[in-house]
Amino acid sequence: MAAPSVDYQSRPGGYLEKLRDRDAWLAVLLIAVLPNALFILASPWLIVRRLPSPAIYLAAAVLSLALPRPFSYLLFLLAAAIDGFVIICLMFDMPFDVSLASLRFLTEIDIGASFLYVAGTVWFIVLALASAYLINHYRDRLRAASLIPLIIAVAAVIWIDQSVNLYKPGKPAAFESAMQQANLTSDMIIRNDRNVLLVLVEGMGAFADPQERSLLENKLRDAAGNQFKLTHGVNAHYGSTSGAISRELCGRWGTFTDYLADKRYDCLPFRLADAGFATISYDGFKGGLLALRDWYPSIGLKTLNFRDDLERDHPSEFTRQCGSALKGLCDSDVGKRVHRELAASNGQRKFVYWLTLNSHLPYVPVENGPLACNSAQARITDRIPCELTEIWMEVFDAVAAIAADPDLPPLDIMVVGDHNTPMWSRAAASHFRTGLIDWYRLEYVENR
Repeated sequence: MAAPSVDYQSRPGGYLEKLRDRDAWLAVLLIAVLPNALFILASPWLIVRRLPSPAIYLAAAVLSLALPRPFSYLLFLLAAAIDGFVIICLMFDMPFDVSLASLRFLTEIDIGASFLYVAGTVWFIVLALASAYLINHYRDRLRAASLIPLIIAVAAVIWIDQSVNLYKPGKPAAFESAMQQANLTSDMIIRNDRNVLLVLVEGMGAFADPQERSLLENKLRDAAGNQFKLTHGVNAHYGSTSGAISRELCGRWGTFTDYLADKRYDCLPFRLADAGFATISYDGFKGGLLALRDWYPSIGLKTLNFRDDLERDHPSEFTRQCGSALKGLCDSDVGKRVHRELAASNGQRKFVYWLTLNSHLPYVPVENGPLACNSAQARITDRIPCELTEIWMEVFDAVAAIAADPDLPPLDIMVVGDHNTPMWSRAAASHFRTGLIDWYRLEYVENR
């Protein structure tokens, strides 16, 4: 793309004429508007963070005009792929370097099981091909167009995105995990000398409305009775699920890429294992995702129970599957197995860590759920947080059943959200507090 041959600067009002250049506005339409129009039009209702994407399409267009025509299709397909990648990264609060490292796990995810992922893929392919075709069709006019209106338009699209899309805060300046806030440090756990259950709940952010939060909290309160003291708190988070694992199990901001070296890491499970605890993990998905099976032993988790382990060792307990793109075991079934684990006492103290699954987006709603989410009597007015809460309620039901079991050995229970609830919908996002997660501690009280 080059400046027009007319010498605007030597004429009175030349810059205004440059802004009236039809070819320049054609460039604005094809390069600044077309790739971004859907997201701009949807922005009053949807949160789609894609800050660098308009500039990426601009770069693809400029390179297309400098290279032979067939390259336009490759460049715009690449730009669309990067655009989709950026959207997913920012939605799930994943740093770009971590997201790049995670690309190798795509084979673990059934993208075709989600209408949202399939529709998004089709949209980006159609957009890329249409953009490349139009750039080639108007190639001569675009090469002669002024860049000034186009650059202004692309900058305006980026400014709109940054202004309206509620970008999440970065890494908090100070570190404190929910486990630390609840005083469940390794020293305290060893001193108390009782079993510990840590449940890391997929996508459970901090509710903005205490009445909505009470739908989960009351399940624990009812089960606590005279056996437990219930405490609630909120905690900052950074990153996605593996960041939460690092936060709660290793006491620092990090992600799975920080634990892949073949060495021992100073983390809570190792400290407890050194003190004689059995350290046991449960996860209803495959251990290949985020390389969990590879690095869990490096942080001190000795007995691993992923989907294939559980289906092999307890086939009668796991006869169904739940979820969408991340289809795995049902949280309620895994919760029952965790209950049996805690009930099976061999005299050794246990640290049991359970990472839930079924509330991962895109999710499958609970059939005929208790909150009547698709009716006028819905307990939470927006459908998405309502349906997610029904999925979380199944986890809380499992935890409540464990807390209410009088035959279990002395036990402390911690239930923690892993990261803020990812949301497309602005109305849905308003039900949660940005950058925060809820946590609950059921503290065993002796002779209460």
